[in-house]
Amino acid sequence: MIPLIAAAARQEGADLLCLAESEDPVPELTLALNAGEQRLYSVPLGLPLNLRRELRILSRLPADAVMPLYDDHGITVRAVRPPVGPDFTLIAVHLRSKLYQHPADQPFAAARLGRLIDRMESRAGHRRTVVVGDLNMDPFESGVVAADGLHAVMTRSIALKLRRQVEGEDRHFLYNPMWNHFGDRNPSPPGTYYLGPSGYTSYFWHMFDQVLVRPDLLPYLDDASVRILTQIGNTSLLTGEGVPDKNQYSDHLPLVFDLNVERGLQDGIQEPVGEDQAPRI
Repeated sequence: MIPLIAAAARQEGADLLCLAESEDPVPELTLALNAGEQRLYSVPLGLPLNLRRELRILSRLPADAVMPLYDDHGITVRAVRPPVGPDFTLIAVHLRSKLYQHPADQPFAAARLGRLIDRMESRAGHRRTVVVGDLNMDPFESGVVAADGLHAVMTRSIALKLRRQVEGEDRHFLYNPMWNHFGDRNPSPPGTYYLGPSGYTSYFWHMFDQVLVRPDLLPYLDDASVRILTQIGNTSLLTGEGVPDKNQYSDHLPLVFDLNVERGLQDGIQEPVGEDQAPRI
């Protein structure tokens, strides 16, 4: 697995690498990632190498650019302060599988994550937040779309309304670009996870792996940059039947996206689009 991860990071030029359920030793993984490279990957400051092996973040940004804020139960939060552009909050998640909990429990897990996002944003003083990882829910499930869950919507135009009131309370939106990737849409596969039918109703393909973005970061996100990887170098991540090859890589396909925070300087963006004001760029 280590050679494929290193090849993917090199192929995509990734500055931040988020891994879930990785059993690879961090020192060996770091050596492979940094072989022949000038910009080196490292584990962010303040974290022991064995902390929360369920989720790992490696970065090739400056050592003090990624700082830990929270780690617990399949959620890890980092404050990211890039050398150029606005800082933002990165929340990597790996929520529990439907195989190991009742589906009715998942909306409650999403609500817990939603409350954590609100707390982290209050602490940071801004809503420049990106959530990425395995939600183990599809974009249309109630835990993802409900106001008391993640409140993630399918269009930018709705997300840019910033919030809506539900029973007298403001509920802020996240934008979910993964809606663009459902079904036959070459070269993208129909989802990130495949499960064959076991009953009368089956979706076959699922979009469990997602990236969700607050409206304040939408000026820096190009939807075309959000991709589901199926090929790393000469290695296909799919079987001959076109489904994820869990023997080769994983039963989930990896996501890649660009958050081009330097664009604020290039395009003259002066401040976030939301109501929370941040230092001018």
